[in-house]
Amino acid sequence: MLGAYVDYSKSAKQYKWLERDLTNVDRTMTPWLVAAWHPPWYNTYTAHYKEAECMRMEMEELLYSYGVDIVFNGHVHAYERSNRVYNYTLDPCGPVHITVGDGGNREKMAIEHADEAANCPEPSSTHDEDMGGFCATNFTSGPAAGKFCWDQQPDYSAFRESSFGHGILEVKNETWALWTWYRNQDSSGKVGDQVYIVRQPELCLGSIKLPKSSFADS
Repeated sequence: MLGAYVDYSKSAKQYKWLERDLTNVDRTMTPWLVAAWHPPWYNTYTAHYKEAECMRMEMEELLYSYGVDIVFNGHVHAYERSNRVYNYTLDPCGPVHITVGDGGNREKMAIEHADEAANCPEPSSTHDEDMGGFCATNFTSGPAAGKFCWDQQPDYSAFRESSFGHGILEVKNETWALWTWYRNQDSSGKVGDQVYIVRQPELCLGSIKLPKSSFADS
């Protein structure tokens, strides 16, 4: 569990604690790594669009290098699930990001998407002083290179919907986990979104750092 509203820079206590903690994880005993914090890094709604970009730029590489599998966020009052992604690029070694800020609130739903016509926010409007300043810039690669927003649903965004809901994560074994999202207004048996999240560490040996004990045993 990380904090987006306290110092997360590489010189900060939080970052150094996280690095120590990740270094000590034995993936043979704890195969799944799940991280959570409030504002999402991967968010295609206009609400809070790229608001946590400073945090992403500081911490994403660290989480990626230790093979974090799933990230949970809130803040945006809607639902969205990404494909495995790193630095806005599809990557089988990156985490699945799931925004479940849709449990219910008095501020209504987030509905508009930044990639829809005339909805792209002004970059200056994404500034949040409580999250470390302004870091949001135009994309530098991919279909949206040179732009602040995509002009279609980004390929890293797998599913999104403006409905109140809740989800259940079931870890089946060291390789498979089942994520299911339900709309609050539906019957309990009706699934809104469902996906098996599959760990494939053999694909990511060059990306994932191993604890010291793993090197000693090899």
